[in-house]
Amino acid sequence: MTIRPRTSSRRIAAALIAGGALFLAGCSASSGAHFRDSGNGGTNAGAAVTSPPADPSNAPGALTVTPAANSRNVAPNESVKVAATAGATVTSVTVSAGSSTIKGTLAADGKSWTSTSALKFNTTYTVTVSGQNLANGQTQTTSTFTTVKPARTVSPHLIANAFEALHNGATYGVGEPIMVHFAYAIPTSERAAIVDALTVKSSPQVDGRWHWINSQQVDYRGEDYWPAGATVTVSAKLYGVNLGKGVYGGANARATIHIGDKHYAVADNKTHMMKVYINDKLVKTVPVSMGMGGSTRGAQGQLINYWTRSGPHVVIVKSPTVTMSSASYGITDPTSPFFYAPETVHDAVRISYSGEFVHLRTWTVDDIGKVNTSHGCINVGVAYASYMYKLLRTGDIVDVVHTPVRVSFDNTVADWAVPWSQWK
Repeated sequence: MTIRPRTSSRRIAAALIAGGALFLAGCSASSGAHFRDSGNGGTNAGAAVTSPPADPSNAPGALTVTPAANSRNVAPNESVKVAATAGATVTSVTVSAGSSTIKGTLAADGKSWTSTSALKFNTTYTVTVSGQNLANGQTQTTSTFTTVKPARTVSPHLIANAFEALHNGATYGVGEPIMVHFAYAIPTSERAAIVDALTVKSSPQVDGRWHWINSQQVDYRGEDYWPAGATVTVSAKLYGVNLGKGVYGGANARATIHIGDKHYAVADNKTHMMKVYINDKLVKTVPVSMGMGGSTRGAQGQLINYWTRSGPHVVIVKSPTVTMSSASYGITDPTSPFFYAPETVHDAVRISYSGEFVHLRTWTVDDIGKVNTSHGCINVGVAYASYMYKLLRTGDIVDVVHTPVRVSFDNTVADWAVPWSQWK
């Protein structure tokens, strides 16, 4: 038995911003020259005599501010920077917009100051800098700049699958892809800038690639599954990135996850058995009953097939109980041989968006291990259902073999069904 709801996806959006620079210069000292006549017609008569050059340490110095004075359309991911030159030092910096101020760090030598908090969109900031030269001369400069007003912002959302977010600090299976989802379709022209702002670091190191699975989601994986015990950190540093045509990133996102032991199950449609591996060691062989095959049309004319799809399925979520019915995937006519009323099943591990589960079957138990009679789920008997439910976690792999219908992205998390040569 299986549920086949319509595929739903979460919308998430990511926005990026760029910036400008501006400069304010202070005073600088100049040296002079004079002519001296010896008055006695000596050899020095009429010679030009130059006074010693001024001591550079006594120069008032210069304070340089970035962004430059009166700059407009500054991207809010740009840093505000102050630099002191020609013997000057920075003593204080204030960057404010009304009652709001931007934090920053002053270098130990007083030669520079750099902001450490982000600017806001469409805001005018006033920068007030005070400085001092080595001759105890005071110097100060004030300037303003304005950040960009975006036509639209997009923000990234880190997800484990279409049903739940990627939880910082959580443990996932070795097949968990890194997914970044957006609330609207990302034009092709903006995608390279988005990927440039995404990073994944792992320990041990895994070389992976980003792949746009559709116009709203880009996923990251390696050539093979994550190593058991790995730690993976994803960072979407999109705030302030200019995506073009007035579109900017509106937020950053970051999460660190842990990878558990390798749990890998292979369900064979021909043998009616599922082999279960932990860290590549076979630990159990579980009798199963899988999809009966064949197809029909739903109430809206949609094609519904009853095969369990072949290919690596990534575990999505699990629940102690799930209510299933044929109406959930479009069979509403009680006279249909495929119709069944709502019924509660136990120990349900979802492996697809369309309603494929690994779950306990308590009716027609004689079919399990012998014949495929389900509506697409992998049915397990009482002796093994609780074990499978406790073992499997989000990101684990349930691989199905020897059925004529393949997994696809409109059906499930199909990242591992794509050959590595095409994952780019």
